[in-house]
Amino acid sequence: MDFFDPKKQKQHAIRIGVGYAVIALGLVLATTILLYQSSGFGIDKNGTVYQNGLLFVSSVPDKASIYLNGHLYNNQTNNRVILPAGQYTMQIHRDGYLDWQRAVSVDGGTVERFDYPILVPAKLEGAAVKKYNDTPSVSTQSLDRRWLLVGAGASNDFDLYDLSAPKPVAKPVAISPDILSAGTTTGWTVVGWADDDRHVLLRRAYQKDVGTGSEYVLVDRQDAGQSQNLTTLLGFNPTTIAFRDGNYDQYLAFDQAAGTLFTAALKKPTPQLYLEHVLNVATDKNAVLYATSLDAPAGKVLIRLKQGDDPAYTVRSVAAGSTYVLDIASYNGTPFIAAGAQSENKVYVYKDALAQLKGAPGVPLAPVQILKVTTPTYAAFSDTARYVMAENNDYFSVYDLENDKGYNYQVKTPLDAPQAHATWLDGYHLDLVSAGKVQMFDYDGANPFTLSAAAPAYAPAFRPDYKVLYTLTAQNALLATPLRTPRDQ
Repeated sequence: MDFFDPKKQKQHAIRIGVGYAVIALGLVLATTILLYQSSGFGIDKNGTVYQNGLLFVSSVPDKASIYLNGHLYNNQTNNRVILPAGQYTMQIHRDGYLDWQRAVSVDGGTVERFDYPILVPAKLEGAAVKKYNDTPSVSTQSLDRRWLLVGAGASNDFDLYDLSAPKPVAKPVAISPDILSAGTTTGWTVVGWADDDRHVLLRRAYQKDVGTGSEYVLVDRQDAGQSQNLTTLLGFNPTTIAFRDGNYDQYLAFDQAAGTLFTAALKKPTPQLYLEHVLNVATDKNAVLYATSLDAPAGKVLIRLKQGDDPAYTVRSVAAGSTYVLDIASYNGTPFIAAGAQSENKVYVYKDALAQLKGAPGVPLAPVQILKVTTPTYAAFSDTARYVMAENNDYFSVYDLENDKGYNYQVKTPLDAPQAHATWLDGYHLDLVSAGKVQMFDYDGANPFTLSAAAPAYAPAFRPDYKVLYTLTAQNALLATPLRTPRDQ
């Protein structure tokens, strides 16, 4: 029998060994191919090896067509796009909407996301939600975009709209005169919302027999009877008040004339001195970024950073005698700051500055980016903090923290007065009012779209799902403009 034949046993063993070797070689080859494919490598019909890049392309609304260099791609938006490395013009098209497009540079083996395109209907038609008899004193939207508070003229009455409702209806919110100082209200201005989206801080201006005055009022939109006069509670009227760490009952009060910064709380309202010789300040969570003349060299001002009760650290020195542009935020858990002076025409961006300063005190910080704008008037991080921009009217300089890219551009739509600056619509888009209409554009200035009529004194408001734009017009009407075609609503 073959089983007892040594020669045939040897041949069988060789065949098995060769088989195993072929299988092993196949596994190695398949693994190598999969590895190269996962890194984006491929082979064209001519046998040339190339490397792909991967794009994730989304849009609002979704299921829009994707064109690359004028050719229709086989997948719609909200899908991945695999492309050989190279330069492309990407266009997103959906019937009834204006096209969104931009130049795209694809690098082999990389992944990039375009999950922010907002498509705008080619035809916009708004309808009045309410017509006000008097010019509204104020309009402000909560951080979660659900609530819109509109001041009815110069009175102490407000309308609250729930923008998540299909047809928002005004709910009255009245501030009791018992908590206000004597005098006739002449106007309200917005300070900001607390993180609970329930409390909003407003500043009231009023006229009295001996002159004018102002005070800060913490408005409880859910229970107006719980609103409080912070100026009365704190015992003084600071230049500005900010929520500390986003908490409605914790405050940082800045007295610019005295150059002092205080902490206070609803339960312990007596102000506690926190910093002196302060010229300007920005806060985020428990960190304070501020400009100070204390211990500064002649002709200079120090930009310093302080967290909680820890010592303050110097970030850099800037020229004295100008406006100091500051902002602070965290992106993916890492803190970033933007700091500069108008006279220097620059705003410096630093990554994790406090950790570096603690680890190597006395060593100058190197910025990750310098935003160059002639006499910048404003700097701000986007809602997600991925982007930071410096601005002077229609000139912008923007830095992408994630991809380490900078953009400088000028928009063709300068701001209508009395706007001081553009605002971040969300994490990727900016908006402003120009020529009596809302203008929206991407972080890098691309895809400028003209939306509905708006008065420049009021920031535009968007429904939480961005399907509707709400604006106050020059005719004192609250206008609702759908940002979807009828078939997509």
